[in-house]
Amino acid sequence: MSYTFREAESQADLDGIRRLNHLIFAEEIGQYGVAADGRLVDKHEARSRFFIALCDGGVVGMVCACAVPPYSIESRLADPRLLDDLPHPLVEVRLLAVHPEHRNRLVFLGVLGSLTAWAVDCGFGAMLISGVTERLEMYTRMGFRPLGPPVAGGKAMFTPMALRLSEMPERIRTDLKRYLRRVS
Repeated sequence: MSYTFREAESQADLDGIRRLNHLIFAEEIGQYGVAADGRLVDKHEARSRFFIALCDGGVVGMVCACAVPPYSIESRLADPRLLDDLPHPLVEVRLLAVHPEHRNRLVFLGVLGSLTAWAVDCGFGAMLISGVTERLEMYTRMGFRPLGPPVAGGKAMFTPMALRLSEMPERIRTDLKRYLRRVS
């Protein structure tokens, strides 16, 4: 399979993002209810940037970045002032989704690599996530650290986490550099 990684730029991209979000966040993990039209429009969509993976013209992977407060993670923290202790500026990474038929290292690294390269180029100090608790080990290997206990979101549990970009593990940096060489 051949993949293209880029920032979302069209209405067709947004429609693909909404369909993928519905598949993952409504149908698979149950964070949101199932919609009749099979689309999930994120409440922060208008102020987010979307990094996508395309295969045969369709969106099969995506992640979004929101650099404008308030961040959705704030509602999952007992004390949102914890964010003040992180290096600024902050960017919240949200809605990491990969279609089940395309779950592989390349798609995962492709969308996260695109976003991370953008975040580093823009000079962000830390990335914030609400990590699905069942995947906590994966996020920890990437360098994210919990900011508080897990919090329910629909039928799923999320752990608020942060990664100081200056403390990103070297093996993750190496993987990202390898990815960037493949797609440039």
